[in-house]
Amino acid sequence: MALRLRAQAYRAYYGKGQPVNYARALELYRLAAERGDAESQFVTGGMLYQGQGTDPDKRGGFKWLLKAAEQGKISPESLTIIGAMYLRGSAVPQNYLEAKKWLSEAAQQGNLAAQNDLAYLYYNGLGGERDYPKALQLYEKAALQGDPMAQANTGLMYATGTGTDTDKAKGYAWYSLAASRGNTVAAINRNNLMADMSWEELNRAQAISVDLYRQVEKLAEPKSIVPELQE
Repeated sequence: MALRLRAQAYRAYYGKGQPVNYARALELYRLAAERGDAESQFVTGGMLYQGQGTDPDKRGGFKWLLKAAEQGKISPESLTIIGAMYLRGSAVPQNYLEAKKWLSEAAQQGNLAAQNDLAYLYYNGLGGERDYPKALQLYEKAALQGDPMAQANTGLMYATGTGTDTDKAKGYAWYSLAASRGNTVAAINRNNLMADMSWEELNRAQAISVDLYRQVEKLAEPKSIVPELQE
């Protein structure tokens, strides 16, 4: 029964032999989800969370994405949603250990938002001991994918020697990159740091900035967030 419902939902979602009808697709996917079909739980969660075929429903989306994940049906995006909602106590009681569990898996799969949130947990010692080197590693991964906040945080950690040896040139370079993407706090920190740097350090820092810019432009390619549906 669930498989038949899922097949009908797939046809409504993609307009196979009928007009596209997200509301009908969601109704059918939800019926299949209620019968325990993990794929349908996953799609129902995604549709509710994004507001496809209905108004956005973060709480309902979380519920079905979690059910699907507990059956092994996941994506980096769904793992990140689950972890982020545990981290922030949104739609579910705040739980740093649960947040770390789900975000760790998403971060390992390269999700930028998960890397940022997991770095925050390690930096602040939430759900365990503080781990500055691990936080820096994660922030730097997200920074290389083009996230300005991660770039600013990476700059701060290098500039202050948090989780690594102090390196003003690298701190300046990451601040500069974040500032070029509109992060005003990074711009202020860069300018303050520059006042304490020699010309030699500044020249090295600006050379690093250009190199980082090239790396980020190469790595920061847009990725689809649309779930892959199965009939």
